[in-house]
Order: sequence, then structure tokens, then C-alpha cells
Amino acid sequence: MAERRVLIVDDDPQLRETVTLVLQTQDYQVFAAPTGKDGLSQAANAAPDLIILDVMLPDMEGFEVVRELRRLSNVPVLMLTGRTESTDIVSGLDSGADDYLTKPFKPDELLARVRALLRRVPSTDQPISVGDGQVEIDTKMRVVRVRNEQVDLTPTEYQLLLLMAQHPGQVMDHHTLLQRVWGDEYINDTAYLKVYIWHLRRKLEQNPHDPNIVMTEWGVGYRLAP
Repeated sequence: MAERRVLIVDDDPQLRETVTLVLQTQDYQVFAAPTGKDGLSQAANAAPDLIILDVMLPDMEGFEVVRELRRLSNVPVLMLTGRTESTDIVSGLDSGADDYLTKPFKPDELLARVRALLRRVPSTDQPISVGDGQVEIDTKMRVVRVRNEQVDLTPTEYQLLLLMAQHPGQVMDHHTLLQRVWGDEYINDTAYLKVYIWHLRRKLEQNPHDPNIVMTEWGVGYRLAP
């Protein structure tokens, strides 16, 4: 079975190290982020199968991180919290989290929750097929094939395509694409995004001037045909 990827978002370095070691005993591939903003960035770039998220982060609450994640992904989220009040637990679940675990917790309990959540979703190492089967993305090898022919994408082109491919058929607005791929400083630079969309179309479409894979939603953003 392919390695499953788990992202830990927690500002406590000792907890990150402990959780990492526990997960690695079961051969999970582990990524870590100390802040909510860094966690959102890594979620977009690493395409994890599961996110373990602390409620209290230095830059934003975990509830806010989940709401941002749910704009882009249905990745399972397990929230870690030192709070035991039912209102906090309900807030986490209402914001889009799938499960919660209170601190302190036992390693076996953590692993059981992780296994249960991962059973709900296929591995992200499975190739992603979009564009009515014309485009296949091998996320493990970072290889893209268009109509069975491998194409060379720049790292930025690949990240842009992958982000849209993780949400096929869904309109991705300009600001979201710019923020997730390039960062906050580019959030209003729609002309920059248009250039990269054109480069993608030249490599993916049979006719870049009449696209049927990377579709424009005028005034809003772009949508990848499922």
C-alpha cells in the first residue's frame, strides 16, 4: 500500500515531534507546520491524505483554518484540543472538522482515529484524472500525461494544475489560486495568473484558443473539467 501523507499543524514542537514519531511507526509520511498559514500552504502543496490540526495556533484559530481548508478540499481533519467544553467541540465539527481528540491522548487512540479517517478516502497517490480523461496526474512521481503523452510542466504550472485538479468542476476564484500558488503578495495580480493559465492551456489543450479542459469563469476564476 502506498504511504499515506499526514500533515500536523501545531505550534508545540514537542507535540509535533511526538505525533510524528507515533505516525512513522506505522509508515505514514509526515509533514509538519507550526502555524495556520503555513499549514494552509502545505495542505495546498503536499496534498495530504489527512490533517491533524491544533485548535489554538499563534496566528489563527484552528476553526478558521478548517473553514479555509473547506473552501478548497475535503481532506479529513482531526482536531487536537486541550478544551473539553462541548461548545468548543461542536464549534470544531461545525467548522468542517471530521473528528476531535482531546489532549493528552494515548498513541494507540491517535492511531485508531487516524486509521478510521483514512478509511474514508482513497490515497492521494492514486493518479488524478481530469478533463474527461485527457489529463492524468501522477502525484507521487509528479508526472503529467496528456492524451497518454507525458508533458513537461514547470513547478509553478504543476502546482496550479494540481490545485485545480483536486477540485474538478469547482470554480476556483482568482484570489484563491494566487494565494495558494504564489502567496499573499500576489493575491490581486490577476494578469500574472492569466499568463500561467495560457501556458497551461498550450500544454494541455488541443486548441488553446478554444479550451475544453481549463475553463474560464469570466470575472470569477477558472474551472478544470472533471
